[in-house]
Amino acid sequence: MWVINSIVQILNDNAKSYCNHALKKSILEQLSNPNFRRILSNLLDAWQKESIYIDAQTLATAISTVKYCQTQAESELSVELVWTGPVNDTIPLRRTDQVLLQLIREVKQELTIISFAIYKIPEISQALKKAINRGVKVRLIAETPETSEGKISFGFRTSLDKEIIEKIQIYNWSLDKRTKDAEGRFGSLHAKCAIADSEHIFISSANLTEYAFTLNMEIGILVHSQKLASQVLNRVNILIEYGTLTLL
Repeated sequence: MWVINSIVQILNDNAKSYCNHALKKSILEQLSNPNFRRILSNLLDAWQKESIYIDAQTLATAISTVKYCQTQAESELSVELVWTGPVNDTIPLRRTDQVLLQLIREVKQELTIISFAIYKIPEISQALKKAINRGVKVRLIAETPETSEGKISFGFRTSLDKEIIEKIQIYNWSLDKRTKDAEGRFGSLHAKCAIADSEHIFISSANLTEYAFTLNMEIGILVHSQKLASQVLNRVNILIEYGTLTLL
């Protein structure tokens, strides 16, 4: 970012000048990265050849505007890739359990978690207990052995402490509300995500299971976006309101 500021400063120092060899040289000297130099050189060439009546101050204003818009966009939507599986040291990424634990530990008011399977998650369970004790409202939307009809053997009752189960809201996709095919087969509650404080949403391929956190290859994204998090929460709330998701 300081490089952009330096370029803008040089342009403003030559506010009424037009592109010339000396000005172009002084600007390009700010860049040590050859790719950046090439890109900026192309911009300056276009300025010199195609926009000869645009002075340096006007170009500085245009660059500052682009910088501002990019900063605003990044503040409104920040995305982090999350990975569990074989490690490539050249691309450091956080694991699924690390990101989920961070969300649970930092949530202040409301947390909604959706998962198909829940099994052997002691660290997550302890983090949830502490969040509840902080006064966080927790909703869990999950598949159960009963409604899965054999697709999963264990549910939240065997994985979460009784104290947690008694203090959170737990919802399930009612069988009578599920879409069925011609042979009577129905779909599963297969979504996996966590939404914290209507601002942060973690969408993942991983279930809340020990295998998903330690052995499987899983991928997800952590998105910091009030708009996106609210859209997902609104969808969940509508499903609850219309009885598609029922309180257990």
